[in-house]
Amino acid sequence: MKKILLYLLLFTTLLTSCQSKMKKYEWLPTSNAPELYPTYIHDGHFYLEDGGSVYIPTAFVNCNGWGNDGSTHTQGEDLKALPVKLNITWASYIENKFYTGSWDMPLDTLKKLFEKGTIAWRDGRVSNYSDIRVGCAPAGIVVVWVYGDDQQIEIARFQATETHVAMKDLIPANPTLSYGKYFDRSESVPEAYENLKKNGINYDIWDIYRKKYNWRARVEILNHKLFNIGFKMFNGEEETVFNEKITDPIKENPFKLRAVPKQLNFIFEDNKKLQTVFEVKPFDDEEIFRLFKQADAAKPIEIVLRMNEDLSNRSLIFKQEDKEIAIRKIDFENMWKYEN
Repeated sequence: MKKILLYLLLFTTLLTSCQSKMKKYEWLPTSNAPELYPTYIHDGHFYLEDGGSVYIPTAFVNCNGWGNDGSTHTQGEDLKALPVKLNITWASYIENKFYTGSWDMPLDTLKKLFEKGTIAWRDGRVSNYSDIRVGCAPAGIVVVWVYGDDQQIEIARFQATETHVAMKDLIPANPTLSYGKYFDRSESVPEAYENLKKNGINYDIWDIYRKKYNWRARVEILNHKLFNIGFKMFNGEEETVFNEKITDPIKENPFKLRAVPKQLNFIFEDNKKLQTVFEVKPFDDEEIFRLFKQADAAKPIEIVLRMNEDLSNRSLIFKQEDKEIAIRKIDFENMWKYEN
């Protein structure tokens, strides 16, 4: 009996010691789906390193955009352990299908990111990632990102399998509802069904979005210097390169593996410290993907914003070595004075 009590005491001591060393952070789960492919998470949970769990909230019809933030619910303690497992079951309305999956999370990757944290580009404040976002797409694709201070990084891509969910579990108050009526969301998201009739479903697109190229963005404007670049990529990742980090454009604005840009936001500054914003929102997907696809994948690429000193004669150039191609489907009037 004494040995059993001793073992229990030792186990409790070891467990308490491990939990005390486990770092916790202030974050919340959220979810998203592509704009034209609405979903609903029937049951989704992150299971945490300390044995706890949090559920993944979703809007009734989730079509808020790939990688974007969605519903968040305050749950549990403010400081949470990091997730070690993801379980999820959801409805893909356009496909009339349910998907399910359970996967181990890349805990080492999460720990490295959360231990390093982020820096807010507006004020230099050191903070951390605030969201862990789960995206669900047709064919059972699940992608997980971490987000904080306009920085978003993909940490996992999973493959779910088809499943069946009983109507009594989906809608307990109306268990006799037909699956046809349940899946029909044409009244709430008619544009999704119009797109389905016109274009069908491109099942490969979300993995095409994940392909990365070695590229960077910069400006060529006389007597102006680059102050900030905000990137949003088609794969849902976001990045901000800013302030003192780009005073040396060779060392601090290096070429980097990034997915194809969906949006770009430049802030540049003249000799009088007056700052201007030029925003590309969004790129024409056919044009920008064609340019990257036709480029030499072995050589670095630049997207160069050019203007005269008075900010006239604006152009955006896709550049690889000496080859330059004008990016034409751009709103060149989308520019304004920046006031911090």
